[in-house]
Amino acid sequence: MRRPVLALAVVFAGTLLFAGACAREGGDRELHVVWDADVPSLDPNERFDVVTATVASNVFEPLLRYDRQMSFEPCLAKGWEARDGAVWRFRLREGVSFHDGTKLSAEDVAFSIERLRRRRKWDIHRYVSAITDVRVVDPLTVEIRSERPAGLLSVLSYVFVLPKRSVEAAGEAEFFRAPAGTGPYRIASWKPGETLRLEAYPAYWGGPSAVSSVVFRVEKDDEATWDEAKKLAPAILFAPTTTSWIRHRDDPAFRLVEQPSLAVHYLAFRVGGGPSNPLSDIRVRRALRAAIDYEALLAALPAHGAFPASQFVPPAIVGFDPSLAVPEFVPGAARRMLAEAGFRQEKPLVFLTSAGGGAISRYLIEAFAAAGVSVREESVPPDEYESRLATCDADAYLTGWICTTGDAGELFEGNFYRRGSTRNPCGYGCDEMDTAIEEIGRTLDPAVRRDLLQSAMRRLVDDLPWVPLVVSYERHALTRGVEWTARADGQLDLRDVRIR
Repeated sequence: MRRPVLALAVVFAGTLLFAGACAREGGDRELHVVWDADVPSLDPNERFDVVTATVASNVFEPLLRYDRQMSFEPCLAKGWEARDGAVWRFRLREGVSFHDGTKLSAEDVAFSIERLRRRRKWDIHRYVSAITDVRVVDPLTVEIRSERPAGLLSVLSYVFVLPKRSVEAAGEAEFFRAPAGTGPYRIASWKPGETLRLEAYPAYWGGPSAVSSVVFRVEKDDEATWDEAKKLAPAILFAPTTTSWIRHRDDPAFRLVEQPSLAVHYLAFRVGGGPSNPLSDIRVRRALRAAIDYEALLAALPAHGAFPASQFVPPAIVGFDPSLAVPEFVPGAARRMLAEAGFRQEKPLVFLTSAGGGAISRYLIEAFAAAGVSVREESVPPDEYESRLATCDADAYLTGWICTTGDAGELFEGNFYRRGSTRNPCGYGCDEMDTAIEEIGRTLDPAVRRDLLQSAMRRLVDDLPWVPLVVSYERHALTRGVEWTARADGQLDLRDVRIR
């Protein structure tokens, strides 16, 4: 599942056949997950954000998914194979039921995909738009044809399957009041802005869950999240702010965990508009990157808050190019490069951040000022930030991306594919990049595809529609007795949690 990071509020081929699932010990303990956001919708594919994905991945399931090593593993499909270079055939598990008792069939898969192909304004549409045909072969077999078959498995890993008959009988509005998935947990209750309670589904095909129920609790106040988690133990404080995490480093009530994440944070530019927009000049964009002293940027963040990003994905992602390095900072170079580009500024650049860009935005504003570039920060609430981001209503903004598919093709297709992306409002795009992305999507040979991804990565780093800034860490806090190892992709798979 691909997830955009919409706010930096603080600181920072052949045939494959698989079968089987691990049974799990049952449990009767209730877990609380405390975080600072509410799930915006119970429709698992309506939004691409961390909160929706976290809940959806425990209630609903795709045909296949990524394991902890970022390799594909079977889910609702027990096996799949490539056919004639453009079609993938999937064989479904037998005996899988939705939470309302409906039995899973190939019709449900076809319905779920076709539904998303019709949702042209949803984020997911730009990925499923490459699908040209979905054919039900028999009740447990479905074939999916795609113009970009190499990327289809990644796409399908975040297409959650819904029960066709139930949705059609109730209507979408009614169905999504208490939707039924096939996952290990079912939705028991939802009080928007307060709590979402999940209960283990006893007939889950993968066996019983170790935790019987989970309550996601919303707490907006930074420090209050820690008090709430302590009071509600056993609990997971999910992704607290780095500053509060450091403050509670010696709190005996918690075990703090951290690891490098897949999230890369960027400074994105509005590059369209022609000569009247100085950021349309690649020389200006390169000069602004040259103004960034990455060592000073990291020093401006809380201790161990991140490490510098040389490109648009971290090393764990296929498509990372080790030949790309973080540029060495040369004092005065940015100002000279701007002068050579004929840079003239009539008004400050508008720099959009969400709920305060924190240390990153403060550092960038100071660094650009030192190079002779005036910047005016506009810090807006998350909802306004998201709507302005969708139309690129600023000269620059802080954003980010998590390649949870483990493949850089997701990033390219979702942001820089001019022929198919709706998330490309800032004017970047060219025929050469579109052609490269299409070739990546058709190439099944892993080595050749990796080379194509790295070539596209070098092109983007050279063009700089975004400036890579830092790769962040995943940080969580667990109360005593909670055992859980975080995944690099940021997923909270409740099947991994144990309570002693």
